[in-house]
Amino acid sequence: MLSQYPCRSPAVSDACLRALWLLVLLLGSAGVTADAFERHTAHGGPVRGLALSPDGRWLVSTSFDYTAVLWSVDGLTERRRLIGHEAAVNAAAFSPDGRFLVTAGDDLTLRVWSLDELLDDRRTPQPRVLRGHTAKVVHLSFSPDGHWLASSGWDHSIGLWAVPGFTLRGFLSAHEGPVNAAQFSSDGRQLYSAGGDGHIRLWDLRSGKYLKSVVENGWGINVLAVDEGLDLIAYGTANGRMRSASLSGTRPRHDYVVDGKPVLALALDSASRRIAFADAQGRVVIATIDGDIQRDFHAVMGPVWCLALMPGGESLVFAGLDDFVTRMPLDDAFLPAPLVSQGALRFDLNSQQDNGAQQFARKCSVCHSLDANDRRRAGPTLYGVVGRRAGSLPGYPFSAALSGAHLVWDEKTIDALFREGPEVVTPGSKMPLQRIDSATDRRDLIDFLKTAAH
Repeated sequence: MLSQYPCRSPAVSDACLRALWLLVLLLGSAGVTADAFERHTAHGGPVRGLALSPDGRWLVSTSFDYTAVLWSVDGLTERRRLIGHEAAVNAAAFSPDGRFLVTAGDDLTLRVWSLDELLDDRRTPQPRVLRGHTAKVVHLSFSPDGHWLASSGWDHSIGLWAVPGFTLRGFLSAHEGPVNAAQFSSDGRQLYSAGGDGHIRLWDLRSGKYLKSVVENGWGINVLAVDEGLDLIAYGTANGRMRSASLSGTRPRHDYVVDGKPVLALALDSASRRIAFADAQGRVVIATIDGDIQRDFHAVMGPVWCLALMPGGESLVFAGLDDFVTRMPLDDAFLPAPLVSQGALRFDLNSQQDNGAQQFARKCSVCHSLDANDRRRAGPTLYGVVGRRAGSLPGYPFSAALSGAHLVWDEKTIDALFREGPEVVTPGSKMPLQRIDSATDRRDLIDFLKTAAH
């Protein structure tokens, strides 16, 4: 009903890694290499979302480093870094008229940015903060006429915001689990929503009533795309299904992958009639909406969280665990090789690093680096952390809880942090829940920080 609001790192075997390396070598010997990939980085953490402006000139990436980055599509050059969220930024969307960019994240908020302001280097962007969700927001979608914005949250609801004032008009609540995506019908009168309960639900927006379940999958539905003009609905699921089907039921459905890994990303380009999926182990599938698979390859080792098909279907942009935004051509002559050899791994799966370094890579590197001058990560640099008072590093916006803590990071306090958790040692701080049960692993991590972080 419409009312005021009530109330993923897969392991890869050595054999698999060796096989991928062999594939790289074989493709390279045939004259096809990964050089055709453009790789760009402006984030200090994994990239969670991508959004393309209506005119195709601008791309936005959102990241676990608490920021979003505005890119010029021409050359994929960084235009502006958007700072303001207090946790990972999961999603972004441009308004159809190109006036607004909205971002949303783990801090339960939406932030509305003026595109004119973002493009004016003389001005400091001042986003409007929208509140109402009680769990993280993972997807944003504007209605085709630009009058409404839908925000999908893990509080089992979809927020409806009236544009341009961005006034909260209420929440749609029927999903029995997180809502992962939503999209308006072409006339803006209805809304499709996909959730962790395995349903794609259809809503009437005038009455705020839930009409029916369009899809019942059994497993959660992570991503959704609808094009009523093409009579198409496409979705990806937690149990690894990549599927497109006819909304009217008059054409056969197409299963591109049936039993894969959890599908995390989906992009649809109506003009080229292409669809792209990506999963939790870096597999990317590009196909036509008629069921023909054109590409099926492993782009990186680890999750690909987001995809964007560029205007005209000439290239694909994707991003995920490796901090990079990558663009690849989609011309028929290009067969992509995996990017395993190009630094896509966040830690060494062959265990060449010592245990302390691996603990840092797995538990710390998403938010922190060891670079003395790093300002890109979600958390402060850990260079010189041993012996430093908590919340004292100049230039980093610490939470009040950490800034006021009478705590020095030493062997005892770092051990306690990972043994008991931040909610016990640094209550009220922005630090995510991270524990290391093994005393040996904690000891190795501390030894690594004492040597590598100085």
